[in-house]
Amino acid sequence: MTTGLGILTGKFGRVALLDMDTGLTAHAHAHTHLIIKMSGPDQDFAVEGREVPLTEDRAVLVNSWQEHSYAPRQQNERTLFLAFYIEPGWLHACDPVFARCGEADYFKHPSAMITPDIRRRANVLTDMVGGQSAMADKVEDLVADIMARFASRHQQGKAGVSRAGDYRIRRAIRQMQEAHDCPFNFDDLARHAGLSRSRFNVLFRKTVGVTPAIYGNAIRLEASVNALKSQSSASEVSDLLGFSAPANFTRFFQQHTGVGPAAYRRAMVRLEAGS
Repeated sequence: MTTGLGILTGKFGRVALLDMDTGLTAHAHAHTHLIIKMSGPDQDFAVEGREVPLTEDRAVLVNSWQEHSYAPRQQNERTLFLAFYIEPGWLHACDPVFARCGEADYFKHPSAMITPDIRRRANVLTDMVGGQSAMADKVEDLVADIMARFASRHQQGKAGVSRAGDYRIRRAIRQMQEAHDCPFNFDDLARHAGLSRSRFNVLFRKTVGVTPAIYGNAIRLEASVNALKSQSSASEVSDLLGFSAPANFTRFFQQHTGVGPAAYRRAMVRLEAGS
């Protein structure tokens, strides 16, 4: 079973130290996402269907709303991951180099070299996350520093890829964001948008980059993480989000994070500015 050795959360998003031996279902995040292997066997992620190695000297980079998944190469292999889930708005405010960090092609490639400087900083951050005695300012500085070393500075100021928008899809997205306390009915959303289900799916993916189901799962996952921060129990969060049973919520959460909700909550430490 995957173990969350430490999860630091704050305005920057969150950084998790995960000792993983289980896979992750296909999913996506609003976050700018980075995974660095800290120890254990090499592994592979799938990013939009492309196999991307995670090794001692190669990190995995995932843009906002890029579909990705993970399956260990061998059953019961344990690999220690340092995983970054960073808020694009926070990054943007840190440095102009991050101006495009929420765009579909901010990271041009899903794989990047881990330099000795990055490795040293990742080791320091790993000690902070695992020790759960970090200071917010130091963590934020390290996160921004590591992310900047992966940023494509030569792209600064250039226009990126923007996904076409459709007012009917934007309206459906608002509805989903406002009503995540029950499973989404995509037939109803399509009907309210005046679209067939198949056309709704096509336009949704064109607008967001992922299917309505993956987007809906991401909304519900973030809502559950936020609820766990408030010290709600897994059972309470399950009820809050309209799952039919706590076991179904636990399975959903574990498939998307690798860790059960109760263990995830125990591993979380919220950092406040100046702490």
